Amino acid sequence: MQNRAAYVALSVISGLLLVVLGVLFLTNPKLTLASVILLVGTFAIVYGLALAVSGLMGREESRGWAVAAGLLAVIMGIVILVWPAATGLMVLYIVAAWAVITGVTDIAAAFMSDLSGGRRVWLLLIGLLGIAVGVVFFVHPLTGILALLWLVGVYLVALGVLRIIAGFMLPPAQPA
Repeated sequence: MQNRAAYVALSVISGLLLVVLGVLFLTNPKLTLASVILLVGTFAIVYGLALAVSGLMGREESRGWAVAAGLLAVIMGIVILVWPAATGLMVLYIVAAWAVITGVTDIAAAFMSDLSGGRRVWLLLIGLLGIAVGVVFFVHPLTGILALLWLVGVYLVALGVLRIIAGFMLPPAQPA
């Protein structure tokens, strides 16, 4: 019985936190993005320092790689904190490139596969949509960043609601 109550509580609390985070993404995307970038940059520095120190204290054969990886993480964290806008743009451009590449491969697959007419059309449309999204992100990066943040916000709200529902849908405890 206690395990069920703990699961319900954990599920509902985590769901509520996800909904709140999602609403923050939807209502104040710029502040949320700045906060996420700050957290990622800070984490990279702390992680990098810990990795470098553990490398210095580790066995001889693994020291160099751990120290190098730690120092790279620290440098990455500093870059993220010093140039947060560049960090957001870099992520956006990676997503944009991925969308274009996936779109092109979907279109190629639509023409080179033996799919039936309806499936081929859907694959072609998905490919065209991917290319369109990628191009919009490249041409209008601010719109792209806001769209990504909005999608993350919607996803977090939906995930939170589902966690809350899942918590209450757990079957009742069976008597021992």
